[in-house]
Amino acid sequence: MKPFTRVLSAFAVGILLQGGVYLYLDQYMFAPTTDFNVAGASKDDTKNFPDVKEGTKYVSYDRQFMAVVTESSLKIYKANESKPTTIDLKGRSISYFSWMPDRNYAIMGLYDSREVVMARLNADDPEHEVDTKLEDLPRNSKIVDAAYSEATNVVYMKVKVQEHAYRIYRTDANYDTRRVYMQATDIGHIGVFYDEDRFFYDNAKTGDIFMFNGIEGGWRVINPPGRFRLIGVDMDKTIYIARVDEDNNALTVYTGKLGVGFKPVYKYNHPTTFNELTLSDVKTIIKDGSDETTKVTEDDTSSKSSSDSKKKS
Repeated sequence: MKPFTRVLSAFAVGILLQGGVYLYLDQYMFAPTTDFNVAGASKDDTKNFPDVKEGTKYVSYDRQFMAVVTESSLKIYKANESKPTTIDLKGRSISYFSWMPDRNYAIMGLYDSREVVMARLNADDPEHEVDTKLEDLPRNSKIVDAAYSEATNVVYMKVKVQEHAYRIYRTDANYDTRRVYMQATDIGHIGVFYDEDRFFYDNAKTGDIFMFNGIEGGWRVINPPGRFRLIGVDMDKTIYIARVDEDNNALTVYTGKLGVGFKPVYKYNHPTTFNELTLSDVKTIIKDGSDETTKVTEDDTSSKSSSDSKKKS
């Protein structure tokens, strides 16, 4: 074979291999396949697992694994098998656990009196975790929530440093981990777009909702005038927010999108504690209605929020 022909053949093989690897990563490893996970598991989710009494149960997105979590222990069960794998926490406690919404990996918040760690756990090989240590945190800090962007592999972590005071840390596929400085410390709910590095959070004290651009670093307030809290963000990038009163009772639920704005969809017939709302419950009410709510196209509860006249920066 002539040298030039051999070079062309090698080049063609390389292109085919590269294309095959890309297709695998795009279609299998990084393809989002489900909505955001919710804490805990329903009875139907756990039917293929032992009836374990202790701990909180978390079932993976494809129902092939179940984690049983207490503050000081973690056991991973495989579907239709009775013997779990017990994870060595190395003397640390668990402050947060969630399966990733599109693959059999879990994100954990681990802590002791000296350090805070975000651990990634592969359910197929649970004894080998990948740890990311968070730097420069006060003693006894802990991760209490996380928002994961499936397509970008970016994770935002909400870290409690003291009562009503939180920090946000960001890590990516290269394990580049850093603190992201926000416009609030009393951070409430958090969320992120599944395919963009756009992070959302609310200031529980003032009732402002922010969008942070993780690539460019910019931020802006996104809610209408008034006092609002973030409920969550779903897979079609719809943002769910609630108008609240000074006591953080939910009055009206809005939906919206970036660049489009928000509109009210229903109001609560009686003020409802905001912290009792979940994204899945809100979406069910929007779809099916509820005896406790009324559909609306205009918000007549705005007068109940004393912050309506507040100007947004």
